[in-house]
Amino acid sequence: MRSADLIREARLRAGLTQAQLAERSGRERSVIARWEQGAVAPSFESLLELVRVCGFELPLELVPRDDSAVERLRKNILLSPERRVERILTGQRPSLSPTRETPPFDPYALLAALEQRRLSYVLVGSFARVIRAAEESPTGLDVVPSLRGHNARRLEQALSDLGVPPDRSELRIDEARGSQGAVIETVSAAGKVIFVLIPRGTRGYDDLRRAATQEHLGRGLRPSVASLGDLARMLAAAGREEEAPKLHALRRIAELERSLGLELGL
Repeated sequence: MRSADLIREARLRAGLTQAQLAERSGRERSVIARWEQGAVAPSFESLLELVRVCGFELPLELVPRDDSAVERLRKNILLSPERRVERILTGQRPSLSPTRETPPFDPYALLAALEQRRLSYVLVGSFARVIRAAEESPTGLDVVPSLRGHNARRLEQALSDLGVPPDRSELRIDEARGSQGAVIETVSAAGKVIFVLIPRGTRGYDDLRRAATQEHLGRGLRPSVASLGDLARMLAAAGREEEAPKLHALRRIAELERSLGLELGL
């Protein structure tokens, strides 16, 4: 993982602007900006110092390199987002088999329902990580919706479409609004949908949409998907030990994408 990504992640998780980080660290804001852009790299000592100023430590340890995992991720990266989604829906992930508790996961049906209501949102969570080339087995969607203007009403309508009674949807939005990590969860015939209003480590939709990109998944769907860096930031902020392999995979994907870009002259 590049120092640029670590500095940005630490700063955003600490809720600091570049100017505030510059003031706390005694650096120029322009220097912080160039480090985050990857135009130049700080010394290792400066990197550790900035991470500490943000209130974090950067554990250092040597671990065995898993070349087989690297090769699998490399192959995933070379696939289109549409093909990555197709792979998890064609029997390559046995855990996707439906059970009484978990209906068959149909991301296309769920996304079409959100698009029908013209909801503004960013995909996060396991399905978003699959779109970004991770090896996971999602059983539902994690969605960060905008609550600005008419979108709050569209969210109510989407919740109703997905099985939340109309008289409860507005109440649940009000209960969750402004509470970091609060979710509204529902299970439809096409799988589970979790609306996360403010994911941990972020300031919500407006924060995530800046680096999000629209990805072609086929069937006329181009959802907005959180960036690799922001997906890693959310996993890291959750602080769950069992998520560490997923976080490590995201950082590895970012490294591989950069190296592939250099190889292909992109």
